[in-house]
Amino acid sequence: MSSLGPPPSEGPQPPDALEIDRRGFMKYLSASLALAGVSACSHPRQLEIVPYVHTPTGQIDGVPRYFASTLTRGGYGHGVVVESNMGRPTKIEGNPQHPASLGATDIFAQAAVLQLWDPERSQSVIHRGTTASWGDFDAALLQLMQRCQRDQGAGLHIVCGAFSSPLLAAELDALRERYPRMRCYLHEPAGQQNVHAGARLAFGQALSTRLYPDRARVIVALDADLLTDPSAGVRYARELIAARSPDRPGHSMSRLYAIEPTPSLTGALADHRLGIETAGLERFACRLARSLGVSIPADDAAVSRDAREAAWLKVLVSELQSNRGAGLVAVGATQKPWMHALAHALNGALGNVGSTLDYADPVEQLGAVDGGVIELAAALHAGAVETLLVLGGNPAYDAPADLQVRSALEQVPHLLHLGLYLDETGTLAEWHVPQAHELESWSDARAFDGTASLAQPLIAPLYGGRTSAQILALLLGQELGDGRALLRRQWQRELPDEAAWGAALQAGVIPESRFAARSVTLRDDWQSQLKLTPAPDETHLELLFRPDPTIGDGRWANNGWLQELPKPLSQLTWDNAACISPALAARYQLKNGDEVELMLQQRALRLPVWVLPGQSTQALTLHLGYGRRAAGRVGNGCGWDAYQLQVSDAPWCAAAGTLRKTGERRELAATQQHFRIEGRDLVRVGTLSQFAGDPHFATAPDRYRGAPPSLYPGVAGGEYAWGMSIDLNACIGCRACTIACQAENNIPVVGKEQVLRGREMHWIRVDLYREGSEDDPRTYPQPVPCMMCEHAPCELVCPVEASVHDSEGLNLQVYNRCVGTRFCSNNCPYKVRRFNFLQYVDESSEPLKAQRNPEVTVRQRGVMEKCTYCIQRIERAHIDADRDGRRIHDGEVQTACQAACPTQAIRFGNMADPNSEVAQAKASPRSYLLLPELNTRPRTSYLARVRNPHPDLEHG
Repeated sequence: MSSLGPPPSEGPQPPDALEIDRRGFMKYLSASLALAGVSACSHPRQLEIVPYVHTPTGQIDGVPRYFASTLTRGGYGHGVVVESNMGRPTKIEGNPQHPASLGATDIFAQAAVLQLWDPERSQSVIHRGTTASWGDFDAALLQLMQRCQRDQGAGLHIVCGAFSSPLLAAELDALRERYPRMRCYLHEPAGQQNVHAGARLAFGQALSTRLYPDRARVIVALDADLLTDPSAGVRYARELIAARSPDRPGHSMSRLYAIEPTPSLTGALADHRLGIETAGLERFACRLARSLGVSIPADDAAVSRDAREAAWLKVLVSELQSNRGAGLVAVGATQKPWMHALAHALNGALGNVGSTLDYADPVEQLGAVDGGVIELAAALHAGAVETLLVLGGNPAYDAPADLQVRSALEQVPHLLHLGLYLDETGTLAEWHVPQAHELESWSDARAFDGTASLAQPLIAPLYGGRTSAQILALLLGQELGDGRALLRRQWQRELPDEAAWGAALQAGVIPESRFAARSVTLRDDWQSQLKLTPAPDETHLELLFRPDPTIGDGRWANNGWLQELPKPLSQLTWDNAACISPALAARYQLKNGDEVELMLQQRALRLPVWVLPGQSTQALTLHLGYGRRAAGRVGNGCGWDAYQLQVSDAPWCAAAGTLRKTGERRELAATQQHFRIEGRDLVRVGTLSQFAGDPHFATAPDRYRGAPPSLYPGVAGGEYAWGMSIDLNACIGCRACTIACQAENNIPVVGKEQVLRGREMHWIRVDLYREGSEDDPRTYPQPVPCMMCEHAPCELVCPVEASVHDSEGLNLQVYNRCVGTRFCSNNCPYKVRRFNFLQYVDESSEPLKAQRNPEVTVRQRGVMEKCTYCIQRIERAHIDADRDGRRIHDGEVQTACQAACPTQAIRFGNMADPNSEVAQAKASPRSYLLLPELNTRPRTSYLARVRNPHPDLEHG
């Protein structure tokens, strides 16, 4: 990593910041104001960005271009490829060359394009509630520099979120050198603080833990949701599913155990799941470690009286011992540091280090910070903060309630806030300035394994926003310049010439930048912080705090796509709720939507409950990110603010909460009300031993093998026969497919009231089914797009032939024919058609118009719409193939849902080609049709799910 280097030579240059006198200060101020005036009257200087595949010789109207860039989540870099239509970013895909994305995305990457075009993003500089200019703010920064040079930065405090940007780290290091009395804090509400603290406890230094689930035969997840990990969830999902394929040679499918207090996607995927409160989880982990030879104090590993836990302990000890070097014990970020140290000790004792996991230097830049939000609050309350610069965060909203950060911020003499929105912190600030979106920025970030990637903007800042790096450059006394110059200078050593620079931009990653593995030695006193959580009694509950599955810690609250996306395990939209177990609901006589009052340390919060099967009995889960007051029109007023109960000494689990039923009701909008399979075969599931004995177990319930007889004539074949196969063994229920479809096909958001009426518009939904007891259910997700029936019931009843069949097997919907009878929807047994009851499309916000895909019609009120297998992508491939005089290659057409899927659960292509992936998937013995007895002959089929249970736990 190169240093900052000398400032650019062009333009007016200030003297060294430590030597600025009055004359130099006025000279620099005049130059800054002059540049601000010029920029206010002209367009930004045009900069070249590099396309992902081929360098364009010129812009051709109507031809999309693809550019590699980088988005961050929790500070970690995720490589993406962004589609730009005439200079407008409209769709995001994963970068196949990036180690964290492998060509796929999660819901947050898909939703980033809507956030870019959000008309409620901050659009101007605000000074004490009044619109100001960038020149005014630059002048204020220069005055700040003058104050800092007198006292070496005393009184200057900076707050930033978790980051892995080498550029930002270099600037903070330079600031620290220039202003040694300055203080910097890292505040990431859903960050990895416990993970880093656990590494320090275990090894005496901060290290990153890199997991390799594809190498493990046995995985034990202790409240660890690998599938949603902010650092590498997409990659972990791909590798975990690859190791769990029943089609591997010798049926060498790995086995996954999950022990957790609240249901997760990893728990839903697991072969066995044990729901247990955090206090019980800690004690179980201690007993497991002691049984495997890890030294744990005896009184902390007392024998459990629970026969089920004893059976689990016996099985896990046997499994991990018999798979030494091929096992993996993972602990979630919400667990205490000593639990992470315990996992390090377990993996070391089992010989897993160097095989299923290794260690490397930390990816997050931790050396430049002086603490977290607790240290920040202490400085604020002590009156030590004269100037506070908040770079992109919102501590007035998302700091734990006991720290009283909001009231302390109101007393700061000079509060400067850089943010995408005029949020709760921005409204308190003396200066609020708009932040450039990641798709508008030149930046860099490291992936979970240390691989560095560059971010190039797809569009000039819509509202003149700046990046954190540009703000810090001004504080360093450098010319603002452009972000590209700052980034280019940062990587001058690794990318010395334009060829190397261009290649890195084109690929999206910097070659050979992955961190090398580090050897580690476990400290003798790693158990020094071992302190068990008190077990809850009948009158007290464990209050669990978790980032919301769809809007995270609250920063996505104004994103309508994510607000309306059903949460993976409850199907709730537009709200959060207190998730409780069926047993707790029965004890308090509660049902979905009943309001309760929660109390913790004299703080109270009223909100509704949602009964969640699989939730541990005495635990209650609160999702953060709701109850926003300054999120924007979309996010304001949604849900309830769980941060009001969060405390800094137990941010993820507080063991002394109480609950009281108020007697009030709150309406909650869910897209699914019934979750039981009820003996139906919609989701077909078998065990590995069953699959090995009878590979055709999934088709056994069908009356007919192959195509059943029909009175209707066959469908004439065309040049291609498009079809889809969805592997339920690979589907994790993450909903990336739903958001990708929404972004690609201009699907509108309808709002909570319409969802309550059952009018959600998603073209591909993910149904959720459960079987077994409510305390320990097995959970199965099932994506349901249009089935593309060859004998389509919808086509027979349409009076105007708006629903028609084409020669390649697609069931099409002609929008300008549709008169809204809804006969087709009534006749569809799969319920995959959506009707525009109202004018859902926002036609008044100009930025939202720019976000939409120009290749897909924007539907008006009164028409039926549905999945089309992304026909616009099929036609684009037709045009390219016809131009080149060839046939469409297998894999050349990828639907939006297929491209986004982290686990490659969706296969699409030409069924008429026996060598195509989709044809081979349909030839699998696990392949079956949904509702085959109706003889609709769907082109969309499924591969049955296969579990790999341990015989000693299967019926326990």
